[in-house]
Amino acid sequence: MTPRKMPVLCMVAMSLCGWGQSQLHQHFALTVGQVAQALSNNGIRTTDQQVSLLAKVVATEPNPALDVLSVDSLGDRSVGEHAETRSRVRMACHLPGRCLPFYAIVISPEGIVAHAADSSSANLASGSQVSKRSGVFTIRSGAYATLMMDDDRAHIRVSVVSLENGMAGQKIRVASPDHKQLYVAEVVSANLLKRSF
Repeated sequence: MTPRKMPVLCMVAMSLCGWGQSQLHQHFALTVGQVAQALSNNGIRTTDQQVSLLAKVVATEPNPALDVLSVDSLGDRSVGEHAETRSRVRMACHLPGRCLPFYAIVISPEGIVAHAADSSSANLASGSQVSKRSGVFTIRSGAYATLMMDDDRAHIRVSVVSLENGMAGQKIRVASPDHKQLYVAEVVSANLLKRSF
């Protein structure tokens, strides 16, 4: 063995010693139960049987906090005597980098997903419900406004139309002008709403 080949052999030996010892990143599969729980926490009452994932979803931690980004109606369908509403829900991990955004399909008795956003506004104090009945609203149903969506990664402004009356601080349903995207957002003023994604 020549002295010139010795450094090369040493480098090969050192690299072989470290072969396969690089840090492995663990991935944890998200379950429909975790997604159903996150939906329920966000006001969309669901069970495990009502949720299906379109693909296998993995995260870097076993039980990450999940956010609902948007809810899109896929239409109604009749099953026997009962009508069902099918919705596509876009979700993501609350903390950046924990998982990629993903979609879940929610099948529920008609109207539950559509009215789930009202559950958070239904828990208002009785004083605000009194003023709600008296007709004093910050934004009215059908009014056009700007929705600001903020996150650590991006700031987005979207034109929306209000789907219900609301007062400052209240969460209401709004939609894109073509009604293809539905959002739940907090009323800031007569022409401004906000939410995170």
